[in-house]
Amino acid sequence: MSGNNIFPILLCLIPSLVFVACETGRQPEIVVGVDGCESCGMVIDEASQACVYSVDREIYTFCSPGCLLQEHEKRRREGQPPPEEVRFADYGTGELFLAEEVTFLLTEHIPTVMGWGVVGFGSGEQATAHRQHADEVLVDWTGLRRLRGAIDRTIELTVTTEGLVPEVVELTKNELVEWVFRGQDLTEDLELAVRGYEELGQIGVGAAGEPVRVRMLAVKPGAGFPIIRTHDGAVLGQVRVVGSHTADEEER
Repeated sequence: MSGNNIFPILLCLIPSLVFVACETGRQPEIVVGVDGCESCGMVIDEASQACVYSVDREIYTFCSPGCLLQEHEKRRREGQPPPEEVRFADYGTGELFLAEEVTFLLTEHIPTVMGWGVVGFGSGEQATAHRQHADEVLVDWTGLRRLRGAIDRTIELTVTTEGLVPEVVELTKNELVEWVFRGQDLTEDLELAVRGYEELGQIGVGAAGEPVRVRMLAVKPGAGFPIIRTHDGAVLGQVRVVGSHTADEEER
């Protein structure tokens, strides 16, 4: 075929290629009053709390962040790959933002769909402005999964003056655990921290032995994350998280 004949054919193909690119890169849409929730089955009637994720380019819509999180965590526990893209509506505008861009307000003071007590904001400033009560908490997507996801297992740790029992605990990447710390034969209250998982904050352990519960989502793999006594930096124990560091490693 001559070069002159090929050129018109290419011109015809270009619009088709552009159309496909636009289709594959299009923003997901949620039609209020029409689309249903993949988790609870309810028709979505609040654009400000709707959300969506995609799996193999298939779109799944949800009425609320809690319903999406429930299905997201179900996939994780069943060993299925996570959604390729997760988006939540801004509580003020209804615009969909990527999960990594959203700040969530955990609240019992705002009416929420299905009573999940979670609303999202595309702007951290807007989320802060809506926080009106001391018991309301602001978290990111990982924080939402940590605080509101379903616990995989509970791990009990005894805190003594010599260290932790058991001294080393091994977790699997993306496992959601609940730590239960108890003091034993302590002469004073202690504060602990897990280096590398600063989002857990200071963990106060009382000398009286009452249990202290802390949730941890093991999103960062590593051979050893020290559990330290904060007032002197002494290492009391260690957390190991087994798993791949990158998406490429997971595929292999």
